[in-house]
Amino acid sequence: MSDMLTASALMAHVRTLADDIGPRPAGTPREALAHDYVRQALADLGIADVETLTFRAPDTWGYSLILPAAAALLGNFLPGRRGRFLGGLISLLATYTLWQAMGARRPVINEFVPDGPSATQIVRIPAREARRHTLVFIGHVDANKHRLTFTPAFKRMLVSSSALGLSAAALNGLIQLIRSVGPRRAFGFDYRLTLLALAGALALRIADEQGPWIDGANDNATAVACLLGLAGYFHANPLAHTEVWLAFTGAEEVGGLGMHALLDAYGDRLRDAYFLDFEMVGAGSLAYVTRHSGLSGFDAYTPDPESAALAAETARRHPELGVQGAPMTILEEVAVLRSRGYRGLCLVGVGDDGFLVNWHQTSDTSAQIVPETLERAARFAVAYAQAVDGR
Repeated sequence: MSDMLTASALMAHVRTLADDIGPRPAGTPREALAHDYVRQALADLGIADVETLTFRAPDTWGYSLILPAAAALLGNFLPGRRGRFLGGLISLLATYTLWQAMGARRPVINEFVPDGPSATQIVRIPAREARRHTLVFIGHVDANKHRLTFTPAFKRMLVSSSALGLSAAALNGLIQLIRSVGPRRAFGFDYRLTLLALAGALALRIADEQGPWIDGANDNATAVACLLGLAGYFHANPLAHTEVWLAFTGAEEVGGLGMHALLDAYGDRLRDAYFLDFEMVGAGSLAYVTRHSGLSGFDAYTPDPESAALAAETARRHPELGVQGAPMTILEEVAVLRSRGYRGLCLVGVGDDGFLVNWHQTSDTSAQIVPETLERAARFAVAYAQAVDGR
């Protein structure tokens, strides 16, 4: 079998996903086409045993951000003390829902919005000898929209603006509850400042939904390409004592739902597994994330110490791959893993500005991918797997 980890082999997958299939919103036929392509590519490698976990997903995270913000704002216009009390409860519930959405925690509001079929596909490659470890490689197949909040002019304020919106909703709820039992002016400042902050956050989220769907070459066709290359590599070269899983997740862009589905189905079996998540590894300088900001900054998280140490060791042993540790402004599937008590490490490409390259922008096309960077990401994963196997 030819080397499946070469730049040209990996780029062929990226071009099919980004150019031929194109935008892949979660829970839509386009996302399903990407899953079909994954199954066919695996079959071409001689891998027919692919498990599919199905679930429902909305096509955009806008529902989980816009609807709670709107409810928190409109609750202020309910009349009387009872109305203020009810409005306060609504605003606090909205705060909780926003907090869920900003931390990849499956917002309860997803149960009440339009959705469609999504899936996570799983491949398992057994160890050659007695299994000591399990290593799960992760890459999501869905893509997002071009978003105003991720443009160069706004992305540096992404975390602070999200934190402001979340704080405004919480403060608004508390003020409404206090005003329901006390005087209308229960504070030394005009409470309408919180309304202004809520209105601004709502307007920004609505504007954020107006962009077109993007090709998602870097985010995250590059990850799917790496996983397909690794499937071919480990199918031909299984590790001695490590079972390798490849999880092609759906609906990552709307709350990491594909990762939740994987843990719901196999959480007990994967309790001691290692997880390596690929995010936008086709451009920039390769890095494993040492600290994740989360979307609001209130839910910053880190990889587990063991995985981080293994990554540092692998990077040190393979300087030719040019991988180093770096903190990042990011929210991805490691958030799901760490919030549920699992190991987790993320491999990313860092641009010159310190952010993910072409993150949620129409410029995220296959023409912007650096094939050599993509290959180095895949080969780092092999080296990392060998480090796990040697433990």
